[in-house]
Amino acid sequence: MSKAPISDRTAPADTDGPARAYRDRLNRYEAAAAVESGISRRYSRLRMLTAAVIVAALVLLIRQPTWSAGAVLGLSTALFAALVVRHERVERRYASALALAGLNRDALARRARDWKALPEPWQPIGLVDHPYADDLDVFGHASLAQLLGPVRTPCGRETLTRWLLPAARVSRGLVEARQSAVRELTPMVDFRQQFAGDALAVPVSVSVSVSVSAASAEPRDVAHVIRWAEAASASNRPVWLALTAAVFGAATTAGALASFFGLTPDWWVLTAAAGWGLRWWWRDPIEQTFAGAAGEYGLRPWAPLIDRVTRQSWSSPLLVQAQADLGGDHRPAPQALRALERLVGLSDVRHSVWLYVPLQTLTLWDLHVWWALNRWRGRHGRSVRRWLDVVGRVEAVTALASVAFDQPTWTFPEIDDDLARIEADSLGHPLLADASRVTNDATIGPPGRFLLITGSNMSGKSTLLRAVGLNVVLAQAGGPVCATRFRLPPLALHTSMRISDSLELGLSLFMASLVRLQGIVTAARAAGDDWRVCYLLDEVLQGTNSAERQVAVRTIMRHLLSCHAIGAVTTHDLELAREPSFAAQADSFHLQETLGGTAAAVTMSFDYRLRPGPAQAGNAMQLLRMLGLADS
Repeated sequence: MSKAPISDRTAPADTDGPARAYRDRLNRYEAAAAVESGISRRYSRLRMLTAAVIVAALVLLIRQPTWSAGAVLGLSTALFAALVVRHERVERRYASALALAGLNRDALARRARDWKALPEPWQPIGLVDHPYADDLDVFGHASLAQLLGPVRTPCGRETLTRWLLPAARVSRGLVEARQSAVRELTPMVDFRQQFAGDALAVPVSVSVSVSVSAASAEPRDVAHVIRWAEAASASNRPVWLALTAAVFGAATTAGALASFFGLTPDWWVLTAAAGWGLRWWWRDPIEQTFAGAAGEYGLRPWAPLIDRVTRQSWSSPLLVQAQADLGGDHRPAPQALRALERLVGLSDVRHSVWLYVPLQTLTLWDLHVWWALNRWRGRHGRSVRRWLDVVGRVEAVTALASVAFDQPTWTFPEIDDDLARIEADSLGHPLLADASRVTNDATIGPPGRFLLITGSNMSGKSTLLRAVGLNVVLAQAGGPVCATRFRLPPLALHTSMRISDSLELGLSLFMASLVRLQGIVTAARAAGDDWRVCYLLDEVLQGTNSAERQVAVRTIMRHLLSCHAIGAVTTHDLELAREPSFAAQADSFHLQETLGGTAAAVTMSFDYRLRPGPAQAGNAMQLLRMLGLADS
């Protein structure tokens, strides 16, 4: 193996272009929000004034009915209705401007790695014992998921989780398709932020329940939407019910008109009562259908997202396919959702008692709308799952494109099926700010070799392992990586870093470490010629005496080195690092500290740069002296 050159470079100085763009947009949207807020206040005053005119006109009309009072009442009522509509539009623009300002404020915080200024992170559940999620800070506070662009919808979060935590080998073709889509969306800041703004209307819990082992798993926030759309009874509601409603409605309306003109007695009251009886009999399925269509977790919030995807012109295959998936069998998704929106509007009439009661009495309104909604589900219900999946795919791409825009000095990796190692130039930790990040060149592999990193406490060994792991995660998800060059084969990533004992399971720290390592060895043995395991082991098998640990570590490494696996190991056990049989298959590098001062005023600093060969000494005693705990 040719050893990796040792980098003497820190991360290249980044331009302030993304941050400047976000600041400009933040100022623009805050100014727009202030303008819309002022307009909204004016509309509120006009509505109050118009309402006062309506009340005055109504009082005059009651006291002394005149055509002028009636005209004023009619005109003022029409004006009030127009003001309500226009005021609602202003309020929507105001809310949109506030949301977009917030998105740019969050983007600036992500650029600065100001984690406390960011919204509460979303956290998938069910990730206990995942091969690397916790060790690498993929989710949670100050995590990779928090670094990426905003992902609001449950489908987007489920999709991004599957991309960041793949359950199976990720092929080169799939990664390249994602990269192409990410590249296309990277400069499209307007689209990405407007899409994210639209997604704010979709309700979702902070914790998303997903399964990373099954691509078909549904987030629980979406399951009810799909269940409503795909309801078994949606397409086979008896036609006789619609015909009955039409007959009763026609009879009631005709009878009411005839009675009004004195042509017949009030027999229409009987058909009206029978119509209300039908409404009561079918009350549960009617209310469930209406709630599923218009409720908080209905399809209504998804329509702007789907419409925005279909109106854009795409060139990358993944986004072109996403747009094609919104075509549908009967009509495109946006048209179908607009039809649903109209039906939802008709069902909302029940919230206006003064309008609903006569309509329902004369026409059996709810039964007609219910039948139309069921007919819609029969035509389009089976497509809803696909539509929501498209939204999830596009949102996952926008998240990766956001980090590509935020970090213009990062690069897109190369996935090479024939490569047997990881090659990285100027590799850095993605979660560190540009100003504090130190980069190194590194090569990991081929099988039969491993990267051994020694060094004293706080020298950066764990950070370097996490830098490798997080960049592998980003690479296979289709995003950019924190490096100037990054090549790797298809990998299944496994780590052993944050191991703790378990009182519940009765596992000591040493046994818990062995259980994790057993899983890694098992995975490495299952790997094939077309993919391999990448293991990252940090200070393995703590919790037992030094002699036994050394024997155990050498045994574990013999297993891993005999498989289709590549990896890196850190240790501060210098005796183990120098043991001939262990060192023979290791590409050994170290991180070191620099001491300054004398006696009690000693200082210690770290440059976090890889140097060839094993470390020569530790720093435990120096740390004790710095803290005033040494005996002398």
